[in-house]
This record gives sequence, structure tokens and C-alpha cells, in this order.
Amino acid sequence: MTAKTSTGDLSPETVLQRAPSLTLELGTDATVRVGNRRIPVAQNILPILQTFEQPVAFGIAVKSLSEKITGAQAWIELVSTITNLHKVGVLVGEGEREKKPVLGTGWSAPMIHIAMLNDRMRTEAFIRGIETVVKPGDVVVDIGTGTGVMAVAAARAGARHVYAIEASEMGRTAKDVFAANGFADRITLVPGWSSQVELPERANVLVAEIIGNDPLEEGVMESFADARKRFLTPDARMIPSRARALGVPVTVDQEVLARYAFTPEATNAWKELYGINFDPVLTSTLNKSMVINVKPHTAREWPQLSSPIVLADLDLSGTRPPLVNESAELTIEKPGLLGGLLVYFELDVAPGERISTSPAEAGEGCSWTARIWTLGTQQAAKRGDKIRIDYKYRVDSSQTRIELIPQNSGST
Repeated sequence: MTAKTSTGDLSPETVLQRAPSLTLELGTDATVRVGNRRIPVAQNILPILQTFEQPVAFGIAVKSLSEKITGAQAWIELVSTITNLHKVGVLVGEGEREKKPVLGTGWSAPMIHIAMLNDRMRTEAFIRGIETVVKPGDVVVDIGTGTGVMAVAAARAGARHVYAIEASEMGRTAKDVFAANGFADRITLVPGWSSQVELPERANVLVAEIIGNDPLEEGVMESFADARKRFLTPDARMIPSRARALGVPVTVDQEVLARYAFTPEATNAWKELYGINFDPVLTSTLNKSMVINVKPHTAREWPQLSSPIVLADLDLSGTRPPLVNESAELTIEKPGLLGGLLVYFELDVAPGERISTSPAEAGEGCSWTARIWTLGTQQAAKRGDKIRIDYKYRVDSSQTRIELIPQNSGST
């Protein structure tokens, strides 16, 4: 190739590697979003990222990738993409990890950790649980240590050693937190995903605050199962140990519903404005499968049409396969408009320590959200109406699926 393009401070001998913790959003318009920046990339961005999964010289990588493209323009785009990825910190050179600023994206974003640390109910319950469970001399593994708060709590509780696993760049900061609190010699940062790292010894306590808005969405069951097999002693104690997903049928606040789902009021207004009949959107499949996230306390005054029911009792001990396929049936107890099923969880952190994200218990500082699985437009429900609820989770499905299936009608 004779075409030239600027490579900045890169030379053919510069060794680059993909930064392991940055979250990228791939666009359909030959761009990638890193943090708040959107940069142009070559169409073959995925092979580029795969090539730099291990350290490789810039010149060697370009030569290898050039064999899969044709034309001078494609070559220019390839070199430009690698150069831009290096400039924004997606690809880093030897020695740059410690001196080059990193982008706070994905799990490295400060706002995620700020919200969790400001959630005193959440953080203090875990700290109290650690103080109850961890005994002097214990070896502790902390999966997803984040800012290191749980690892420090375990060391303060008397742990002989804590292995703090963290895949994001926040781990570098956590390491400084360990030192600032006098635990540099008793807490070891283990960079990487828990499923891909090794520990030098078995631990008898596992701590992991990897509970999502749905308790399973951050992979807690599969992470615990893997840790049970590779990291823990047979009698290891788990923090947390159990979770229950609960659901309650609710009338969704109309203003909230109108922001997420098509409503008759909105379609009528659009018809007046534009002279177009939008009624088909009301019965579309998309409108019936909408999921709304709200802060639990904001739904405290929403009418509940029955008592909450347990959708799934989730054993987090790591002794069971990460597969959930549960069905439950609820009966409408109070007539009203049924907008959807509000789903929340109760978490057994440790003996005597329980967290709930129910609207009645969660405060304004709760960093989790409750989910409403909507029916699209709100429907009149009578006392005695029954709804079957299927709660499903599989590792390869990436998230929990909830299906609401109306059964026979009841009385008025």
C-alpha cells in the first residue's frame, strides 16, 4: 500500500493491547462511543479489538489485519481506527496504563460507585453482614470490589487476607484505597473477571455486591457457582446467601406510563396534531412488552391490586445451576386498572441482615430501581381475576424474562 495516514506517536514497533475494562458502544454508522465521545472507526472494528486482545506490535497488527481488506481507503480507515482507539485509551501501550488517564466508562464510571456509596441502607447492611460473618484469620474473596469498601470492611473484621477481584479500571483506585486505610499488605487486588483469574489459596468467605435491579442481572448465580468450584473451601460462607424476587400488580402512574408506553391519550393528541391515526401502536407487540424502571419509593402510593407474591426463591450458595424457571399465580384482590407487575427483591445479606427494594421499605437513597413489566395500556381488572407469572433466567439469555399471562376472569 502506498497510501499514507497520520499515526500520531505510534511507530511500527509500538506494542499495544486492548484496555480490558472499557465499555464500548458500537454504532451502526461506523462509529464507536467511548464515554461521551463518538469516534469514527473502520467497519472491521471487531477484528481489530480481537487482534489487540493480547499485546501486539502496531506494525504486525496492521499487516495481519490488512490481509483481510482490499483497497487503499480500507487500509487508511484501518490505520486511522487503531490510531484513534489509542488516542482515547481503548488501546494502550506498554507502561501507559499507569500514566495515561483512563476514561470512566461502564463499571469504571464514578456515578455508579457514588450512588452505591450514598445508599447507606445497601452499604451499611453489607458492612454489618461482613462484621457478623467474617472471623479473625479468615481468607476472603471479594468479587467486583469496586471502590474497595467491602474488602476494607473484611480486613477490619479480622480477615487474614482479602483477595479483591475487579475487572474495571476502578480497581486501580481501590488499590490506593487499600493502602490509604493501612491494608496494602492484607488486601491483594486481582485485576480481571472472576471467571478468568486464579487465586493462590482457597477462601472460606465470599463477598460480592453484584446484585442488579433484578437480583440476577449481573450474573451473581453463575459467578457464585464458579467461585464455589475454584476459589472456596467446602464450608465457605457467602455474603449474600439468598434472594427472593417478588411481584405485585399495580396501577401505574399515568404520567410515568406515558413516558414509556403508547397510551390512548397520546395517540388521540397526535391525531389532532398531525391528522394521522396512530391507534395500531397501542396493540403492537412492543407496547405490550415494555419494562419501566422506577425508584422504588416513587411507586409507594400507586394502587396495589393484590398482596405481593414470591416469584422465585433464589439460592445464591453456588451449589445450584444458574437456571431459573418458576411459575406463580396471583389473584386480583382489589378491582382497578392493571398497568403491570412491579417486581422487587429481598436480599439475605447475612444472618439478621436483610435488604428490601419494596416501595414500602426502600428510601429515597436506594440505588436500585424496581421494574414494572407493563401490559401496555392499563386494563380494568376485577376481584378474582387470575394472572400466571413466569419468571425465567438462563445464562445465555443475559437477563430475567417475566411473562404475564391472564387466566380466567373473576367476580366484580
